[in-house]
Amino acid sequence: MKMVAAVFAIVIAAAAAAVMAATARWNRVTADRVSRLESRGHDEAVYRESTLAFVPAPAARYFRRVLRDGQPMVQSAVATQHAEFFLNGAWRPLTATEHFTATPPGLVWDARISMMPVIAALVRDSYVNGAAQMTASLLGVYTIVDQHGAAELNSGALQRWLGEAVWFPTALLPSEHLTWSPRDDRSACAAIRDRGTTVTLLFEFDDSGMVTAISGDRYQESSGAYAMKPWLIRCDEVVEFSGMTIPARCEVAWLDNGKAEPYWRGRISTMKYVFR
Repeated sequence: MKMVAAVFAIVIAAAAAAVMAATARWNRVTADRVSRLESRGHDEAVYRESTLAFVPAPAARYFRRVLRDGQPMVQSAVATQHAEFFLNGAWRPLTATEHFTATPPGLVWDARISMMPVIAALVRDSYVNGAAQMTASLLGVYTIVDQHGAAELNSGALQRWLGEAVWFPTALLPSEHLTWSPRDDRSACAAIRDRGTTVTLLFEFDDSGMVTAISGDRYQESSGAYAMKPWLIRCDEVVEFSGMTIPARCEVAWLDNGKAEPYWRGRISTMKYVFR
């Protein structure tokens, strides 16, 4: 019995050491991806309401609602999230740290999804220098997903950035790479171009000017193949960070025959900005 106990202890120690080493490798790769994010200053150092003269009315109301005249332009941002992810038929607790750059667009999302009390899936999505990568690993030891190099993946990641830019809204101001076009009195389309990829999303606003929904067709991967599918972000509640008003809580879903199938829901815990 003593020998069995000793062998068991050795196996447990070896497994723990393997997990610790794998987690350390995961963290090093994440840090490397973050370090590769480019961050350049916006053409203007601060936001001025006078720049909204040619922006569709619903988008102009949004900027007046969430920004104050003279608001410094965001150069980069770091968000922490407490959320849930729908996986294998159940909602799983999730914590994540996400790094953003405003110009050019970039993100690195590093998440930990609790599968069981001692087992977690590590997930990293990134869009760096115009290229996307999606990686998922069980405890950092066993790779579940490793996708990169596909134009459809780049498109989907840039769309994700565009939808999540409501958390650092000066990045949504019109520029040579980002344009707004009218739709109706409660919505407008934003389009962004980056390194040969162009994507568009529809932003819907309430009477106060806040974003309530963001939608568009986005590439979804299934068994290595990509197909366009309707995609939806719904937002509610608001919070203020560094003078900017942003959605506090969101839900993200794919639409199947018009029915929403949510896969992420949660809230922003903290936002830290670097201004130009």
